[in-house]
Amino acid sequence: MDSAPASLVNDTILNVAQLLKENVGQKRRYDVSLASLDLDEGTEARDVSASLKLTRIADGILVTGSIAGRAKLECVRCLNEFEADFSGDIEAQFRPTIDISTGLPVGNDEDDETFEIDDNHHLDLAEMLRQVIILTLPIRPVCGDDCPGFTSEFRGGDEAPSEDAGDERLAVLEQLLDDSRDER
Repeated sequence: MDSAPASLVNDTILNVAQLLKENVGQKRRYDVSLASLDLDEGTEARDVSASLKLTRIADGILVTGSIAGRAKLECVRCLNEFEADFSGDIEAQFRPTIDISTGLPVGNDEDDETFEIDDNHHLDLAEMLRQVIILTLPIRPVCGDDCPGFTSEFRGGDEAPSEDAGDERLAVLEQLLDDSRDER
């Protein structure tokens, strides 16, 4: 019979020394709740909740589960910020840097898809959660189906530019082009 999951509130670090000492196939369950998690510069996820299962595998720990929350995004059409829900599945491997029984360093392959368990047998979920959340967010976020796109303030006023009107900043270059045509 499974025991109730342990809870982690506003923390992403687990000590997995005991799990690393156990046989392959042993499991631990955790419910993680984070008020916020920085994703990238100026972007954060809020109200993040994850249900995780840590399984002892031959060369470390496999973390599987699901994640959900909210993120503030910028609409690619109107450039306004809006809140969007996200959810996704988690599957990641963590490998120890120190052997739990000998205390000697473990030679890990340079595998970009594997996270490390630090020298104190602490498994930090933060980077894994950050990467999973970023992958669940839309590449081209749109605030809604009824988004009008750019408003007149981004086009320089209420009037639409005429077809003949060029960019006035390029008028000098246009004059040079006209002068070179006249010289021919």
